[in-house]
Amino acid sequence: MHTHLNSRFRIVLVGMVAVAAAFSASCYADAENSLAVVNAVLSSSEDGPAVSSDYRFLPGDTIYFSFEIAGFAVHTENNGEIKKISLSYEITAQDDAGKPLADPANGGIQTDLSPEDKNWVPKRRASFLLPSYVAAGSFHIHAAVKDLFARTETTRDFPFLLGGVQLTPASSVTIENFRFLRSENDTEPLNVPAYSPGDTVYARFEMTGFQIGPDNHPHVAYGVTVLDPNGKAFLRDPEAAGLDSGGTYPAQFIPGNIALKMDKNNAHGQYSVVVKAHDLLAKQTYELKQSFSIE
Repeated sequence: MHTHLNSRFRIVLVGMVAVAAAFSASCYADAENSLAVVNAVLSSSEDGPAVSSDYRFLPGDTIYFSFEIAGFAVHTENNGEIKKISLSYEITAQDDAGKPLADPANGGIQTDLSPEDKNWVPKRRASFLLPSYVAAGSFHIHAAVKDLFARTETTRDFPFLLGGVQLTPASSVTIENFRFLRSENDTEPLNVPAYSPGDTVYARFEMTGFQIGPDNHPHVAYGVTVLDPNGKAFLRDPEAAGLDSGGTYPAQFIPGNIALKMDKNNAHGQYSVVVKAHDLLAKQTYELKQSFSIE
């Protein structure tokens, strides 16, 4: 038995297929292209040149990021007279575990295109203030883009390096990188920590391994005691400094600074600096003793 469609029904069916094909072509004019984040630039200044792959940002720096979006769908209306795009994006600076270093930058791009915009691609910018207390390592900018017309999305990571403090992971509060310095602004430690009477003894260190509380708040303090050549304390400051402020990214270390003004009449010999770090959340203490001499 054969079934025949009447001519009128065939015309209607063909017409529906043609309309569907035209709608598909008009809504996703660029469907053959993949949605992509392109021409990304990481810079140390706004609209500045791209940094090299071995460039190291420092804690507290601002990192600038610009990018373009390609391969998006173009939705048309009114027989092609109106052309629109609809995109959204979220940009985040992250560590290797995907934890945000700062609040993400997000936005949307909903606009009409003119005939002159045939090869136009949207460009956007974002900037991130890097945390002050993050250790050196590898990080990345994570870009996520959605095409709301095509219902597609894409992600891409752009690596960058952070310099500064090198840390060894610790499971409890500890003191690392203790170094004596010749002057307050020195970055290189003294190989032989020897000073003259009347000098100021400078030292720096980092506390790490402490517990992080709610809202990324640590609660860490330290005290300093200085012993003379006879082992007697001639300076004691049990609450030299502390930190309990939080932020978007949990502090990986807390810096410590010592500036000890020696008297011209202080005896020559070996002195000791005793630093006690206190993790008040974990109720833990760590003590470190380091020596310098007055010659």
